[in-house]
Amino acid sequence: MNKKLLGVLIIIAALLIIGVPYYQSYQDNLLSEHFNETMKNASSIQEGITSTINDFNTKNSTDADTLMTTINNQLTPEYSEEQLRLNESAMCTSNETEHKYIDLQLKRVTLESQSLNLTVTSLNAIAQYVRGEKNGEDAQNTLNKVQTDMTNNNNELNQVYTDIQNLLKENPDLDKKLHDLNLAPAFYGQPSTQNITNTTQNMTTEN
Repeated sequence: MNKKLLGVLIIIAALLIIGVPYYQSYQDNLLSEHFNETMKNASSIQEGITSTINDFNTKNSTDADTLMTTINNQLTPEYSEEQLRLNESAMCTSNETEHKYIDLQLKRVTLESQSLNLTVTSLNAIAQYVRGEKNGEDAQNTLNKVQTDMTNNNNELNQVYTDIQNLLKENPDLDKKLHDLNLAPAFYGQPSTQNITNTTQNMTTEN
């Protein structure tokens, strides 16, 4: 092997030794930035959902048709969008703890969306009773089942919030990383009102 070729090979080897770690670091930084971006996007959606729900709950009364339309056409799609953003975040990390955290957030979103769907079920039962499409007994049975499902859902949701808090306490680096992003309270395991409480679902039917 002549000296010129040997020199070229040495230069190439040196560039690989220096360049590969640099490229890996560059890729890791890009993924980290995308993780942060998608988490902030998910948080922004969550803040919008919470704001819409709080607006309904501060009104003196809530029109059932408007409420059901808002849940079906606005809030449910927004929860789906939040799930997409969280799934994007999961693709930007190989960290096991961060994956556990995102899994908990996805579970939270699913349960909160289910709570709103149960609200729609109860309002539909009342509307059907008022229109004479469902008798009082059937309507009340539906409301009773919704109440049971809602209780179970809320219990599970409260546990998810606790699990999020515990995970962040056990992993202060992740906790700091997320707090630096200034996310919505739910992302730190802090429960907020995530269901409509000011609705006509409080009506009861007579058998």
